Amino acid sequence: MKQKYTLSIADMEINVITDEPQEAVERIVGIIDRKMRDISLKSKRCSRNEAALLCALDFCADKMLAKEQLDECEAKLEELSEKFEHLSEKYELVKKNSDRLERDRTRLEDENAKLRAILDDVRAGKTIAEEDIPAHVTEEADAEVEAEPVQKPATVRKKPATKNRVGTMFDLLTFSDI
Repeated sequence: MKQKYTLSIADMEINVITDEPQEAVERIVGIIDRKMRDISLKSKRCSRNEAALLCALDFCADKMLAKEQLDECEAKLEELSEKFEHLSEKYELVKKNSDRLERDRTRLEDENAKLRAILDDVRAGKTIAEEDIPAHVTEEADAEVEAEPVQKPATVRKKPATKNRVGTMFDLLTFSDI
């Protein structure tokens, strides 16, 4: 609801009609009144009208600066919003991969526990049914067997218990040393 106010700024009275509440109007009037009084005190030859114009110019310059800063902030906000959206998409992908990796880790831990139990049974001499061993383990083992030919172990020659000596000239040299 519009109200009429009589304002006193730098000993000048002015009537205004506004929707603003009285506290807001009084706050604005206080700022303008101080600004005009400061201008008048700094320049004794400055009239009230000139002080009002200088005050208006100062506030207009402040408003233009604030508008430029607001525009810069809005541009930066738009840029950051786009980056945030891009990072949110990346986060979702990472989260999906993390969930998948967690499921894989849990599955592998379970499989590892089963394989350890089978290994413990084998070490204990128990017979293991082939269906108890996971299929991919037997497939991998079969592939390794097919890929690597069986090699005979190298024969190990034992050193003779006694050394063969060759002549007196070679007393320190034996066939096993050669």
